[in-house]
Amino acid sequence: MLYLALLLSIGLWSRFAEAITWDFDDGTTQGWAAKEGAAAGGSAEFNLFPGQVKDGVWTIDVSPSVAGKKYPTPLVQVVSPTIGYDSGLFDRVRVRLRTVHHRPTVGAFLLSWTNEYNRTVPGHDPADLFGDRFSLIGQAGFVYTTEWQEVEITLPESDGEVAPSDREVWEGLLRDIRLSFSLDWGERNVPRSAAEVVGWLEIDWIELTGVEELLLGELAPPSVEYFHFEGAKLFAPPVFSPIAPGLGGSGVLTDLDADGDLDLFSIWNGRGPGSDNPFVNGWVMALNDGQGTFEKVHTEEIGWMTYLNVRSGDLTGDGQDEIVFATSDIAVWSIEPDLQIEVLTQLPDRRLVGLMDWDGDGEIELFSYHTVAAGRALEVWEVEHGEWTATPLVVAENHAPSRIGDFTGDGGLEVLWEQLSSEDNTWIVMDLEAAPGEGDPLLEADIRNMPFARPLQVGDFDDDGQMDLLTAVEHNLFEGTKGLLLWRGQSTGGVEKTVLYDDRLFVRSRVVVRDLNGDGVDDWTFVGGDRASGLGVFVEWGGGANPAKEVERHRLAGEGSQVLPGDVDGDGDLDLVVFNRILGGVQVLKSSVGEQRTAVLTPEVARPAQHRLGDSYPNPFNPAVVIPLELATDAAEVSLRVYDVLGRRVRQVWQGPLGAGTHRFTWDGRNEQGKEVAAGVYLYQVEVDGRVEAKKTTKLP
Repeated sequence: MLYLALLLSIGLWSRFAEAITWDFDDGTTQGWAAKEGAAAGGSAEFNLFPGQVKDGVWTIDVSPSVAGKKYPTPLVQVVSPTIGYDSGLFDRVRVRLRTVHHRPTVGAFLLSWTNEYNRTVPGHDPADLFGDRFSLIGQAGFVYTTEWQEVEITLPESDGEVAPSDREVWEGLLRDIRLSFSLDWGERNVPRSAAEVVGWLEIDWIELTGVEELLLGELAPPSVEYFHFEGAKLFAPPVFSPIAPGLGGSGVLTDLDADGDLDLFSIWNGRGPGSDNPFVNGWVMALNDGQGTFEKVHTEEIGWMTYLNVRSGDLTGDGQDEIVFATSDIAVWSIEPDLQIEVLTQLPDRRLVGLMDWDGDGEIELFSYHTVAAGRALEVWEVEHGEWTATPLVVAENHAPSRIGDFTGDGGLEVLWEQLSSEDNTWIVMDLEAAPGEGDPLLEADIRNMPFARPLQVGDFDDDGQMDLLTAVEHNLFEGTKGLLLWRGQSTGGVEKTVLYDDRLFVRSRVVVRDLNGDGVDDWTFVGGDRASGLGVFVEWGGGANPAKEVERHRLAGEGSQVLPGDVDGDGDLDLVVFNRILGGVQVLKSSVGEQRTAVLTPEVARPAQHRLGDSYPNPFNPAVVIPLELATDAAEVSLRVYDVLGRRVRQVWQGPLGAGTHRFTWDGRNEQGKEVAAGVYLYQVEVDGRVEAKKTTKLP
């Protein structure tokens, strides 16, 4: 088996003449990143530690690993960029390091790595996650000093090769190496404060070398392509609102207190980084001050659960959204203006699929499937006079319904089905009342090479009448989604795959498809990045019509797990609310679409003499409002629409040609199905021959 040889000195060695050396002399980490050392997967995988590079020394702040802990032990793992050379070239790793502290400390360290054999569980053994075949454990009781010291970790050789029984461990393409440092053990069961332990680790250089590599001559460090995050563009930089530790995973924007503003309801998982009890979940309400700042008003603990999902929608037709809280069962809650909760119904042994208008009556229905019965029966729940009844729709033996929606934009509903077993793992999109295997699928995707993966988005992204899909390029157990792969349905059958981002991109949320700038074209937004660049919000302008061509990016502090679009400051534009589990709150990116339109349209003399959208009256209104529109010339195509604050179309008020002159349109405060809409802020938008203008109006209760 593998073992290590440890050699230490304090500035006594001469370094190898040839090696892959990361010396940080360019003022960057050269693709390396630091994260929590004793945790893997989920948010812990991306709890990136702050640091700086100065005079060729990388200084890492390890305090996040001890925050809030009774028995703090600073733990940090540094992860290399993608290496991409054959493992056989190397047989040792060397590091020059020291701690920043007032005394030497005792701890340990280890080396782990990722190659083609364990890429699904980076740094771990795919046969045994707790095994040590892909790691070398350092010396127990190793003494860290405040003076520079050099550490060498050496792979043993047997007749010039790694022992045959372990050959796959150090063979093939080397993807990365990981160095983990436990810096300060302290005394067992003796409480101490975070200020008493090591707070900083400094690294002068890291070297990867070997006999074979030296024979080839010096190999260049792998190139690093950083994701560049800009400053303010259409969206302002993110502003943080603290809410609850561990916030994220699933949440909604909805008006909880009936004041017309979008508030927040979300689950939280664990207590966040530093928690002594991560196995606990709960939910939280946070109210909006009307300007996009959220404040926690109520939270409850619900114990540990592996599955939690939250949705909102007006299921009862009272003009106010209900909260659908899904675990192994489904509960529907009504939130009163005083934030008291009334449980309307509980559906045992059900998994939530979605909320959609099933029968075109303007009311939202709940779709679920039974988790205990044989097969997976998709069913729809309706409520009438407080009575909830279910209608079975379709049953599948080997697939479960995952998502429902109007994916094609034709007004009908389609269902995304996921395979129950991993033997023949496929995702299939079918019309609502057709099960997989019954008729031709709208889309079929074979994802057997990506266990644990989930679809990032489905729909007709380019309006060609064919179903499209967004997935990962690859997926692994700890790091999740990597890369972005577009599957375009073809009119001749089958799909065409395009890699939009390769596996260097970590995708930390689903892709949201919404028209964010009011130009009539759907855009994409998601959280992504890498360890070296950090994580941020990606806005892909034009979405599927222009994938990965025009991108706006904003760096986030911590990480992000979900992006929700909504008008949180009442200006009529869709802002972005990003959940952040590490920081325990949300980061809000406010849109400046309205401001940019104003800048384009003023001064008045600079406005092209085409049209002017007037102020609605009365404002606020109930039950109807008049929307004036002035046209300087005849227009071949005029579209007047009303949207809610989440960017969902409520009503098409006018569509067609209009002559020059003054026009007044009346919106009766109802949606397309003739149902009165809830009180709140609405956006009315006119498009005249491709030129767009929008304003807002408010409906009273």
